Amino acid sequence: MIKIDTSKIDSSKYYKYIENYINQKDTKYSLENINYDLLMIFDKDLEQIVTAKPNEVRELIKIAPKDFTKDITQLKDLYEVFRNKWAVEFIEDLNIKVCPFCNREYIFKFEDKIKGEPRIIASLDHYYDKNTYPFLSVSIFNFIPCCHICNSKFKHTKNFYNRKHLHPYEDSFNGKAKFTKFFNNVNYENKKFDLLSKERISLTLKPLDTNDIATQNTINTFRLETLYQEHKDIVLELIQKAQVYNESYIDELFQKYEGTLFKNREDVLRHITGGYIEDKDINKRPLSKLIKDISEELDLI
Repeated sequence: MIKIDTSKIDSSKYYKYIENYINQKDTKYSLENINYDLLMIFDKDLEQIVTAKPNEVRELIKIAPKDFTKDITQLKDLYEVFRNKWAVEFIEDLNIKVCPFCNREYIFKFEDKIKGEPRIIASLDHYYDKNTYPFLSVSIFNFIPCCHICNSKFKHTKNFYNRKHLHPYEDSFNGKAKFTKFFNNVNYENKKFDLLSKERISLTLKPLDTNDIATQNTINTFRLETLYQEHKDIVLELIQKAQVYNESYIDELFQKYEGTLFKNREDVLRHITGGYIEDKDINKRPLSKLIKDISEELDLI
């Protein structure tokens, strides 16, 4: 949910992978034909399309036709090649561990011992969908690693060009929206609840700027406010911890275990909250955005 650092992505490297694959004798692709068609429409060849940055991608979309030639449409099939051969390397280059859309699910690789090769527990989403924009099927900065739920259940083929959303390579959701909580009355929805009960907690997620349509669209598309209602138990635990771990107790723990269990005060706070509490680390562990926002609200961190 923070802006993804793309500085280690060498898009030219991935273009070379694609080019070498296309130029093999037994593929159905013709680089000459692909480049001819792309140059006729965009005045750019496949390398320029593959390596285009998000702002350049939007400029391409502006002049894109509705229909495409067979050679351009076949790039959708080339995406499957990319996913099978180079997606693991791509996600490792990005160095993210959690879905950037929801911050609820891990995305990582594992070793397939049967096939003897690494595989990924993640979807490789096309930010601008490949059916509408097949020329972007293998554009490196159109790939967003995310969880299966966000990609297949919520985003589908929604057109993010016509209906603006936050872009994980350009925007930080963390800086544009915030979780907040409040307690309802003990008698709530015609039911009686314990004084300290998660059923009394109302959890909201709103843009910091009420006019920020892109952030609100992102919240709505990925059902973030609804999904996070299932994590009220985390909020309740943080409320309890805020009462137990006051400032002096946190200092005492750090002084007692500095250099053994904890390297710094942040280690103590991560131990207490169960999440990363610095902005730069939110993409390292699920639910860290929720934990950070509520912990700040409770003055726990």
